[in-house]
Amino acid sequence: MESPAPLASSVSVAYLQGLLDYLERQGFASAHLLAKVQLSPSLLGQRDQRVAASAYLELLGEGVRLTGDEQLGLHLGEAIRPGYYGVLGYLIMSCATLSDALHRQARYASLVGNLGRVELDEEPPRAGLEPQVVHSWHPSLPQHQRLHAEETLAGWVTFGHWISGLTVPPTEVRFQYPAPADTSEYQRIFRCPVLFEQADNALVFPKRLLSTPLGQADAQLRQLLDAHADRLLGELKQGHSVLDRARHELALQLPEQGADLELLAQTLQLSPRTLQRRLREAGLSFSQLLDETREQLVLHYLRDPALELAEIAFLVGFSEAGSLARAFRRWTGQSPGAYRQNLADPASLP
Repeated sequence: MESPAPLASSVSVAYLQGLLDYLERQGFASAHLLAKVQLSPSLLGQRDQRVAASAYLELLGEGVRLTGDEQLGLHLGEAIRPGYYGVLGYLIMSCATLSDALHRQARYASLVGNLGRVELDEEPPRAGLEPQVVHSWHPSLPQHQRLHAEETLAGWVTFGHWISGLTVPPTEVRFQYPAPADTSEYQRIFRCPVLFEQADNALVFPKRLLSTPLGQADAQLRQLLDAHADRLLGELKQGHSVLDRARHELALQLPEQGADLELLAQTLQLSPRTLQRRLREAGLSFSQLLDETREQLVLHYLRDPALELAEIAFLVGFSEAGSLARAFRRWTGQSPGAYRQNLADPASLP
């Protein structure tokens, strides 16, 4: 059987700190917010640690509920600081040019959070327009895609202006989802045409800007941080954390043994109690780990048109396709069939 795909499932504590700091300034205590996702405030002292993506996304949604700010993503991106990107933030600052910085940002983006894929490419030529590049973000999770797309792109613009000293707005900004009723905040932050219901979430800007020198360039520091980022990326890909290992082993066990805490703990050479404690430290219970692992696997398997729903149900440990369909509707708000149809038309995804 094919190995399960790597699961995009966590964000760095440094990135989580950005959300908590913003909400703290709005009058909402970090300790109270963390308690909602069963995370300890002591975790904030371990900025290189990872927390479950579901915990971050739940707090993002909670932030919208508490503040009443439907454009919280834009405002989070506007408030971004280098430290919220962890080692990647300081590596980007040490680069010689904007091109160096953006290529490293694309390479090491998962160190901040693997909720999506970052790409930097050339934009197709347009008549009467100088050569452009496109900096795009492709989400891998269905929850709060609009909020996180706004947070990501607004953060890129804010950080890009900060490290380069440029005040030039993008040529255009694109989002996959439909336009909201009021787009004034998009205009204020991006200061350029903002297009909706597009094929990607992306910033488009003149290619010549890539050669812009950065004011805090430091070749020696960049070399040291490159090596550190490479090591961290290798550890992340190998799944060194208990959370990553637990996801991988659970995905392997689901088709044959189903979901069994004791069996999973034995495979990881931990006691069940220790495994539960380690999961709590990452913001998950065992049942949440199971639910999130199934969701990620189903989203992956649905991209293979050769797999029937009954087969996918078996692969993720459901007794029949109906159970899978009910769970999928709870995760995404739509049926597996509708999601498959929408894969061919990214602009129609929620």
